[in-house]
Amino acid sequence: MSRKARRPGAGFTLLEMVVVLTIAGMAFSLVLPGLARGLVRWRLQGAVREVATTMKFTRNQSVTRRMPLQVVMDRSQNLYWLDSLDAPVLQDPHQAEEKGIRLFALPAGIRFGEVTVGDITAADARVGMPFYPKGNSAGGAVQILDERGGAYRISVDSVTGHARIQRREP
Repeated sequence: MSRKARRPGAGFTLLEMVVVLTIAGMAFSLVLPGLARGLVRWRLQGAVREVATTMKFTRNQSVTRRMPLQVVMDRSQNLYWLDSLDAPVLQDPHQAEEKGIRLFALPAGIRFGEVTVGDITAADARVGMPFYPKGNSAGGAVQILDERGGAYRISVDSVTGHARIQRREP
């Protein structure tokens, strides 16, 4: 019976492992900052899509229910929800659950910026974007910002009530 001879190249030396780990660490340190910026951008894009989808849903519900509805945006708390336009149900977001209204929150680091309804720039902390039973809207725009200067704008067409997303350069 012959014993298998051990090949001199089998396995790794400690020096080889240290070199490989050092190179991998340097590569990771170069990639990590770009990944963090990407995560912030993706979080902003996701928030913008959710707000735009809520506006589209509100428009569709207004047509289906044959009643004016609005997307209410609370800029002080970065919350938004669907509510009646003529007789809003929710005055205090803390009562949302008992009133049967679902609140949506912007992710941490994301906030509402300037909001215009029609041709008027809203100064109030709480602003509603109205949608009417014929599918139209008062029109306007909502700016959504992140802490690093990224910005998007959701424009609502007054004739069709359709919400459109636009990227804003910082």
